[in-house]
Amino acid sequence: MEQVIIALLGVSITLTLYLDRCRRADIAQLRQVTHDGFAQLTSVVMDLCGRVGRLEGRSETAADPSP
Repeated sequence: MEQVIIALLGVSITLTLYLDRCRRADIAQLRQVTHDGFAQLTSVVMDLCGRVGRLEGRSETAADPSP
């Protein structure tokens, strides 16, 4: 009976460690995907800011009549 308890305890600990390792790998993958998504969103916003800045510069030069 003691051997069965020890065997079940060993299986339980092994399964717990395996599931914890899988969970950590999933979290790391999710972190990477989120980081890549933020990097893409940041580059899009910075590109948009640059384009708006160039458009504002064009409108200011067109509005100022130079002699």
